[in-house]
Amino acid sequence: MAKASAKTTSAEKKTTSTKTTRFLGWQNTPIQQATFGRTTKGGSRNTKFSVKHSTGSVQSVEPKWYVLDASEIAIGRLASTIATLLSGKHRSTYTPGAGSGDFVAVINADKAFFTSDKADKKIYYWHTHYMGGLKSESARHALERRPDEVIWEAVQGMLPKNKLSRYQLAHLKIYKGKDHPHAAAQKPVALSLKKNLLKNLI
Repeated sequence: MAKASAKTTSAEKKTTSTKTTRFLGWQNTPIQQATFGRTTKGGSRNTKFSVKHSTGSVQSVEPKWYVLDASEIAIGRLASTIATLLSGKHRSTYTPGAGSGDFVAVINADKAFFTSDKADKKIYYWHTHYMGGLKSESARHALERRPDEVIWEAVQGMLPKNKLSRYQLAHLKIYKGKDHPHAAAQKPVALSLKKNLLKNLI
């Protein structure tokens, strides 16, 4: 009888332990809050972005617009500056994962350039998903054919590979000429990359 009672007590302990450690779902976890309103494992889909950080919700941060000239500096330095503005690292309220960056419009993309001999040494590869479909293209030829995509891919490589970076890359607008359609409505601030004005932004 003593052994039977001991077995029942151990079984009761197992049931109580499983009740206390039972998985309750993904709806109330921080993972769900960091997916821009889209749930990961069930729950309703909301359109509001509800990530919280030290300065409040993301809706309270008003994004700004900046214009960068691609003909002033090389593509590498241009892409690093754009990545900083898109991720919001120049702000004092920067919080990783909060998505509090700004909008960036790049002009004169057709005048973008690489330093030294990178235009000849750098090779872009892609595959057509057919047998023997590996294609390649030099950076010099890519700048002549699709300069906006070259800048976009350089910025993409400097951002994290997650949903947040895809949300931030949607704030990047690249134009081949010197004209852009954001002058009247958004009233962007022109930044001179030669003077390194990024450190003075707030």
